[in-house]
Amino acid sequence: MKNLLTIKNLKTEFKKDKSSVTAIEGVSFDIKEGEIVGLVGESGSGKSVTSLSIMSLLGEQGKVTEGSVEFKGENVLDLSKNEIRKLRGGKMSMIFQDPMSSLNPVLKIGDQLMESSKLHLGFSKAKAKEHSIKMLDLVGIPSPENLMTRYPHQLSGGMCQRIMISMAMACNPELLIADEPTTALDVTIQAQIMELILELKEKKNMGILLITHDLGVVAEMCDKVLVMYAGRIVEKANILDLFKSPKHPYTKGLIASVPKLGSGNSELPFIEGKVPSLENMPKGCKFSPRCSSAIDICFTKEPKLVKISPNRECRCHLVKEIEEKES
Repeated sequence: MKNLLTIKNLKTEFKKDKSSVTAIEGVSFDIKEGEIVGLVGESGSGKSVTSLSIMSLLGEQGKVTEGSVEFKGENVLDLSKNEIRKLRGGKMSMIFQDPMSSLNPVLKIGDQLMESSKLHLGFSKAKAKEHSIKMLDLVGIPSPENLMTRYPHQLSGGMCQRIMISMAMACNPELLIADEPTTALDVTIQAQIMELILELKEKKNMGILLITHDLGVVAEMCDKVLVMYAGRIVEKANILDLFKSPKHPYTKGLIASVPKLGSGNSELPFIEGKVPSLENMPKGCKFSPRCSSAIDICFTKEPKLVKISPNRECRCHLVKEIEEKES
């Protein structure tokens, strides 16, 4: 399979007063056609900034200062604003984290849905309306014709999320970025949304970047996983290898903290401390203040992301020792 998206050494900074802070650094990965890649980590790890960097939606304060974002071999960062606008929402699309704030509250649902198909597919108003109703039906919304005349505040969070998915899918994108697509939805709706994304992926052979903190969703849906911490990728692996044998201490902590059936009232393991702020990053390994296995070098020198097997990479000074203990 060909690479649909290739991210190389991405670095994103945000202006703060007269200086700047680095939100993500040295981020590299690729997504192939028909592949679902999971991007996981705690809040503040840099997952959403990565997605916004890819889509060139950082706003005035944010800027990609190093690296490239190649979509089908073309560096998106070299495109003009007009060219990016044509690409975004057409061949590259995104489901945002909060549907209630992503939809325009003063525009009817129909007007918002029709906009993208008129802009990217060149449809007339009548054709765009017909296409929008078909997309609403595709995401399982009953009586889609009636919904076209309603406003976002008149709908539930789950319904708005389905509308966001229909908007993202309206122009048959080749790449879909889903940023926490089931946030604040109940479990039943979450399952329906994920099943819908899988169905659309199979039909369209899309590449998908699924951003989430839910490892259960990752285990069920993804082909490979990127674990992110403090703006850096700390582990890359295919889905089976990651859950069978996590290498990085942070990955081990994330997996251990997932509740397990039959564990009774036993205390749930957790990772002490919290993700460091952008203004106060620790020296050396960014995870070292929270790592129970850290040694002297961890506090002074930042480890590189090294390949430990054909489909496995890890950013840890202790990775060789971990491999030896497990062999």
